[in-house]
Amino acid sequence: MEGTNFTYVIKQLELALRPYFEEVCAQAGMTIAQFTALTVLERRPGITSSELARRSFVRAQTMAQTMDPLLDAGLVRRERDPEHARRLLLFLTDEGVAAVHRTAPRLAELERLLTTGFAEEETAALADYLRRARRTLESHTLAEFRAGATDLVP
Repeated sequence: MEGTNFTYVIKQLELALRPYFEEVCAQAGMTIAQFTALTVLERRPGITSSELARRSFVRAQTMAQTMDPLLDAGLVRRERDPEHARRLLLFLTDEGVAAVHRTAPRLAELERLLTTGFAEEETAALADYLRRARRTLESHTLAEFRAGATDLVP
């Protein structure tokens, strides 16, 4: 696998994909960060803002700025955690769920564009490989990597 440069290719793919993804989100009246927050909350209702920030790949301060328009638009609501009164949990409203679902057809169209020329099996395999790579990274810590741990890779 020497010289495959996966990190470079993945970053180039992200850069090529980003303007299309921004357009899909803009057509829905939101930013990528806002759409990401909504989709995370759809999958994981009742998490805190800091947990949402981690799962959305942004800093907690950025998430606070991302959430304000979503709360103002009635797409997200906050509730006190019944077990920890100081914690606020985030949930999608019905309008938030609808916003995510309205965006789904354009995202599906973008994914079809992205995988044009791929056989169905290739598309499924690519998704599987990318998920497996993500899980591998998530199963380790950055501290282990920084320390040069040699047992990270079998």
